[in-house]
Amino acid sequence: MTAAPPGERLPPIPDLPECLRGLLSQIPRGGATTYGDLAEALGDRIAARWVGHFAMHHDHDAHCACHRVVRADGQLGGYVDGPVAKRRRLEAEGVAVSGGAVRLAECGFRDFVSERPLDELRRAQEALVKRASLLPPRKATKLVGGVDVSYTASGEGVAAYVLMDVNTRETLWHATLRLPVPFPYISSYLSFRELPLLLELLETVRAEGQACDVLMVDGTGRLHPRHAGIATHLGVVARQPTIGVTKKLLCGRVDVEGMRPLDSRPVLLEGRPIGAAVRPTAGSRRPIFVSPGHRVDVALAEALVRRLLAGRRLPEPLYWADRFSRAAARETREG
Repeated sequence: MTAAPPGERLPPIPDLPECLRGLLSQIPRGGATTYGDLAEALGDRIAARWVGHFAMHHDHDAHCACHRVVRADGQLGGYVDGPVAKRRRLEAEGVAVSGGAVRLAECGFRDFVSERPLDELRRAQEALVKRASLLPPRKATKLVGGVDVSYTASGEGVAAYVLMDVNTRETLWHATLRLPVPFPYISSYLSFRELPLLLELLETVRAEGQACDVLMVDGTGRLHPRHAGIATHLGVVARQPTIGVTKKLLCGRVDVEGMRPLDSRPVLLEGRPIGAAVRPTAGSRRPIFVSPGHRVDVALAEALVRRLLAGRRLPEPLYWADRFSRAAARETREG
């Protein structure tokens, strides 16, 4: 891949599990904190769901302080050794537990020392948007690619790329790549989980002479809280026209009532259309959400998605990228 100019590289991606372990070690004996407060110390309360998942699935030992993490209302919540053990450990440290909850007003701890790594990633997204373009390519789109990522049981990511002829919907070439993916899934930060893998895959694609005119990405483009979804981020860093396609709406407003198959509705943000909801089939009442990533406008993004719908919920490049990535992940598990 052609090297990106200065300012268009990925920022250093933090070891978020290690950051969280460091925060857990700061909770004092006799104190308790919440999943949301830990997420806030990481830089964004939206990470609270992942913090809760980590607390239940991390490498745990007798010295771990995860029993000191409770829900926002003081309820004890889950614990790797069970709720009874969690209560006993808290009470042994002098934390009163009544009705299955602690009194955060008395024992709550929030004075974390943290570099707030998610702040830095959010600033990187905000800076990147300034370099993203909505000007579509001048030449007609003949080849469309699709990329998707699946995961193995060991936590590795398997990315797949599919190259398709727009007119015939024929799959011309495909490839997969498997790499470790250390960054967790946190809503609105998907780029930092999957971009390293996708950029490596695109290097292979270009080295093999199988690049596309426009790339569809399983993820948001401009339909993102900071207009910097993974399709936008990938497009800017890889200098590639991109379209984001998702099954979930992260931001914006759209009325989807009464949509017929292949109907579309504009998704509005602050009164301006930034994407489109498209009902892909008669069998699926739920729409997909399409938005420009980079060097594509809303009209072209919607037109290409509609052109490559063939009776499935996802456009063909993404459908087959999903199939190939899942198949490769299954082979890994079976192997």
